[in-house]
Amino acid sequence: MTKDGVPLIMDVDGTLIRSDLLWEGFAWILTRRPRRLLPALLALSRGRPSLKAFLARESAVNIDDLPLEPAALELIDDASAAGAKVILASAAHESQVDDLKDRVGADLAWGSDGATNLKGPRKLSLIQEHFDEFDYVGNSMADLPLWKAARRPIAVNAGPLTLRKATRLRPDIIIHSIRTSTWRLWVRQLRPHHWAKNALLFVPALAAHLGPSVGLAVQLLAGFAAFSATASAVYLFNDLADLASDRAHPRKRHRPLASGEISIPAALVVGLLLVAAAAVVAWQLSPRFAGVLGAYLVITYAYSLSLKQHLAVDVITLATLYTVRIVAGAVLVEVPLSRWFLAFSIFLFLSLALAKRAVELRGAVARHATKIAGRGYRAEDLPTLGAMGVAAAAASALVYCLYITGDDVTRLYANPDLLWIGLPLFLYWNLRLWLFADRGTLQEDPIAFALKDPITYVVAAVFLAVVFIAT
Repeated sequence: MTKDGVPLIMDVDGTLIRSDLLWEGFAWILTRRPRRLLPALLALSRGRPSLKAFLARESAVNIDDLPLEPAALELIDDASAAGAKVILASAAHESQVDDLKDRVGADLAWGSDGATNLKGPRKLSLIQEHFDEFDYVGNSMADLPLWKAARRPIAVNAGPLTLRKATRLRPDIIIHSIRTSTWRLWVRQLRPHHWAKNALLFVPALAAHLGPSVGLAVQLLAGFAAFSATASAVYLFNDLADLASDRAHPRKRHRPLASGEISIPAALVVGLLLVAAAAVVAWQLSPRFAGVLGAYLVITYAYSLSLKQHLAVDVITLATLYTVRIVAGAVLVEVPLSRWFLAFSIFLFLSLALAKRAVELRGAVARHATKIAGRGYRAEDLPTLGAMGVAAAAASALVYCLYITGDDVTRLYANPDLLWIGLPLFLYWNLRLWLFADRGTLQEDPIAFALKDPITYVVAAVFLAVVFIAT
């Protein structure tokens, strides 16, 4: 506890907040206003203070939703209770530091202006102009001279390398909340359980009754890996775009990026590496396959940037992205894709996308919200979403009926009439999903629900057995 009126000086980026305001602003520009990236680079050419001023002015980072470090808040409360001044001193722009001051109840806020970067020795010089003694809370290498000069040095959320140097400099440093990034955090962030969606690449090969071979298996698995790497990169980018809405959500605010457990620059680097690896693998498999993967990436970028905010457009885009996977599978193994099959896919995945939005909207209404954060739907849209989703499911069942009576099926199956058994199975699974959605027992992602649902596996096994017998 700070005593004798000695002020507590606290850093902001990575210390008080579990993020970095410069990177928060950059992520906002990148995902919301990419046309402002060039002016941002011009501001950077004039120096980091100019860039910080530009990002603070051009971005709409919500200071009130930024994840705070509990250990830092406890130190602020202790200092305030002891009657000491609490001062936020940061290299972040002064306007944002001032907003944080009001949020946490600090007494003063010092930050960078458009000309001076308040960091390291400059921050120390400003502090010593006002105080002979001070306690300092920081987290980075730039804080080493401040810890050295402080009466009481405190490290919050510092990394192992920083702590090693700090303890050599000040063996008496007080350490709180060591920053770590474990593989479990990255597993949660990259969401490998969603890679199951990329199994749609295998569908064209199965539907065309291609004979099994080692070459075919390697080709399909490599394509699956390329799409999975791209999908995880997309989740990283989408979570960057959704930082504000995720932090306002009772469950999504615990995601690694939203909570600050994984940093924005780390997410950007990993995302770029995943896309680069996927591009190399896809090009080696087939330039046409690489082209389809590129189209998938462009559509997902457009979705994250803008399309997800528009009602109806967002669910149509999601259905299209699922169908693109099937197109990619057909291109990969070079088999023609039935137009009936494409129509079936569009209607089925539109139904699933509508179910996802309906469940999200129902959850928002349960929290007394009037709409889904970051989406274009309001509470009164819930009945329409349900009606459209059930209609899309019925349309997919109708297309299935038309497909199994077509000439393509009679050429592929010895007993095509047995495929009619698949119709009640398909109807049962879809109606059950929508009933769960209406009851509020469905998870927000129907695919995640299906992966954990034993009945789904039973229905799928019976359907595959019917297809095998009909062949």
